[in-house]
Amino acid sequence: MNKVEKMVTKTALRIAFSWLLLMVFTVVSANAENISAHTPTSKNMVYYPQGCRCCTFIWKPMIRCGKVCCEEGCC
Repeated sequence: MNKVEKMVTKTALRIAFSWLLLMVFTVVSANAENISAHTPTSKNMVYYPQGCRCCTFIWKPMIRCGKVCCEEGCC
């Protein structure tokens, strides 16, 4: 390979890598906007077989129940 061919190959690789980064950024950004649609509200509570339910959730670092309610209308 001569010097010009090497330069063209490096330029093509840089362009391909830039497009790849742009596509990854676009996919991650589009997915981040949809996360708020999946957060539970008071209408979307989890009911447990024991009669108790989880009213609020703590999302970070792991998903866990923030408030448990075992009576009617306490959430």
